[in-house]
Amino acid sequence: MAAAAHVSRRTFDRRFREAAGCSPLQWLLHQRVLHAQDLLSGTDLTVDAVARASGFRDGVAMRPHFRRILGVSPQSYRASFRPV
Repeated sequence: MAAAAHVSRRTFDRRFREAAGCSPLQWLLHQRVLHAQDLLSGTDLTVDAVARASGFRDGVAMRPHFRRILGVSPQSYRASFRPV
């Protein structure tokens, strides 16, 4: 991204952080978790399929980021949308 913006990586990271309030990686992870939220609440895809569709390698890679950002596991999040 820095090359596309014709700036050094350090400059890009600094400007991105100033504009977005977080690092490019943290922003990307947050966007991936937001996409996973939509898929978990609106589809019957497995957690692994949701993870892959959201840009994670698999469910194991997605779970800690999901839990850190939302405070619940992907399965618990999905369960809150299912009738009892």
